Amino acid sequence: MSVMTAVGWIGVMFLIGALVRAKVKFIGNTMIPACLIGGILGCILINTVGLPWTTLADYSTISGQMYNFMFINLGITAAAKIGEKKEKAKSIKELRAKMGDTQFSGIFGMGSYWALAYSFQALIAFAILKVIGGIWGMDPEYGLMISFAFAQGPGQSISYGTALEAAGWEGAIQVGIMFSAIGFLVAFGVGVPLAKKAIKNGIPVSKAEISDELRVGFIPPEKQESYGKITTFGGNLDTFTFHIALTGMSWILGKVLCIPLDYIVMGGIKLGSTIFFFWGMVAAYILRAILGKLGVYKYVDRGTQIRITNGATDLMVMATFLAIDMQFLAKWIIPILIVAAVVAAATFYSLRYFAARFGGKNDFERFLGEWGTVTGTNATGLALVRIVDPNNDTTTAAELGPSNAVNLPASLVIAPAILAFAARTMGMTTFLISMIGVIVVYLVFMKLIGIWGKKTYDVRKGEKYKDGKVYLRMGEPVDE
Repeated sequence: MSVMTAVGWIGVMFLIGALVRAKVKFIGNTMIPACLIGGILGCILINTVGLPWTTLADYSTISGQMYNFMFINLGITAAAKIGEKKEKAKSIKELRAKMGDTQFSGIFGMGSYWALAYSFQALIAFAILKVIGGIWGMDPEYGLMISFAFAQGPGQSISYGTALEAAGWEGAIQVGIMFSAIGFLVAFGVGVPLAKKAIKNGIPVSKAEISDELRVGFIPPEKQESYGKITTFGGNLDTFTFHIALTGMSWILGKVLCIPLDYIVMGGIKLGSTIFFFWGMVAAYILRAILGKLGVYKYVDRGTQIRITNGATDLMVMATFLAIDMQFLAKWIIPILIVAAVVAAATFYSLRYFAARFGGKNDFERFLGEWGTVTGTNATGLALVRIVDPNNDTTTAAELGPSNAVNLPASLVIAPAILAFAARTMGMTTFLISMIGVIVVYLVFMKLIGIWGKKTYDVRKGEKYKDGKVYLRMGEPVDE
């Protein structure tokens, strides 16, 4: 009962957030989504006067489960059909030459950088708290939670935070939730202004523009469009119910996949249920393939499925803010903010470097997608991509999901290493070798397959490059 009441309060905060964005012009100009506006207001309310009939734990539950639901739903959602199929490369050399013009440069580029961030974010946070944490009585192990929060999302913050608390680190869940909330603020606070600047300087592939309705957050009747199709007879099964059911079935299949995988324990964590979101997504891919073979997938509507993903994301973000216990975190708020600021800066500047070297014309779109992903979730990245690519003119949105598979090997090293180190079953030397080893392996991989190449764009100069030469400046062709 209290969880459903919590959903009700989340709805109230959404409406308040949407109203504030629509009516307060300077907030509308920032294009901060309603889930952040309402989330911040809700966080203040629940930590001062409270939200009747609910507890912080209710919102924590919603945040974690919506994270899983969102990822699984992404797996069942068909990718947009964009462009023509290209001939497959027959060698590494040919693959490197063609990489920039294929979706693989985005999938491997974003997935590989994701692995880098997953490792270095934890190392930076640990090092900072090792130096200054003692001032506030905050052990450096708490800093390791930032990787789960920034590079994984609130759901993983809760899952791994629970594991750390079991190892004796009281309040690890709250620290992770706080890092997650800051991550969402950073994702949109940096990503939206940069997207606006890129549009102004002609960097994105799409000729996007910042319209009045985009600032306000509501679309006038004359510009409203249908977002999906009715694929089932309502007297039998509503279309929306059918699509929710597909995600539900994928959820159950994911649980089944986790049963044998849970017998594999790495660093004190079960390989299955601890990363349930991933196996749920795998189950969704399997179900999608089966439906295709049976000729049933033609009744699945991409537009409806996307709306479900977006709805789950909004609920997750809002719930994350409402799950913050400021009374507990007050003693550590300064070191948390310092750690988050330094890690966010390191992530931004390193991603700006690498994203401009993934290759492909949609290089900046990939930067935005990856920025949202390594400070929030895949869905946060998708939300940022839509600002510059509203009509899916590029393959960026379709690349974000599969990039999870590229990041998975790193997850199977980093997460167990962090948990084992925090539980004192792994020494410092082995821990550092594991974390730094991931970075080295992925850097070599990026160089080997050609997703760490020459610079292809510069937002500040409004220039795009090919083979080191400028071919576009402020959106106009350049002959040099």
